[in-house]
Amino acid sequence: MATQVSEIELSSTSNMLPAAETFVTRVRALFEGGGDEPKIWSTACEYLRDLLEDEDLKKHSETWPDSLSVEGKPGNLLFYEDADYGFVLNALVKAPGLKTSVHDHGRSWTLYGVLEGGETVTRFDRIDDGLQVPEMADIREAGSHEVIPGYIDFVPPWEIHQEHNTDQRTIGFIVRSQRSGTFVQNRFNPDTGTVDQYDGPVQMPYKLAW
Repeated sequence: MATQVSEIELSSTSNMLPAAETFVTRVRALFEGGGDEPKIWSTACEYLRDLLEDEDLKKHSETWPDSLSVEGKPGNLLFYEDADYGFVLNALVKAPGLKTSVHDHGRSWTLYGVLEGGETVTRFDRIDDGLQVPEMADIREAGSHEVIPGYIDFVPPWEIHQEHNTDQRTIGFIVRSQRSGTFVQNRFNPDTGTVDQYDGPVQMPYKLAW
């Protein structure tokens, strides 16, 4: 079970937007069914497609503050953390023209759904056979693709990537297998090969309810 942040400030399934409550219930059922994580998260990806179409969620997102205001360590809005299975609902709201570091999500599984705006996602391959939490790493750019509202980026553990926003506000609704801050993530410098570790985005509790 994950250690929780202030429960008073977070949404529960009894007071979330109805579509978000339904999503949580469906994901919990996947865990209760005893499937393995790749299957759970690939199925949850399909459930997230339904949630991203919800008009109440889209309207609610208009109230969300920017959670990444400068390059560097981001902040995530934190809506919900499951008391039994540890998964969380987050949002990352980027102001125009900003980008993330080249990073991974450590051992967590991540579903990143675009609610508004658009950005470029660049993937990187790890060339060496080093440790998963290294001091140095040889990585190479593997390609980029553009994402638009409705797109879901399915990010398995340790996959290296970077997001670069366009000239518009971009909102990503994120489902993580566990809350950032409970595991180690890597940030990579492709030019020097150096890697440093951090505990992920700052978690900013926010109600997913009217």
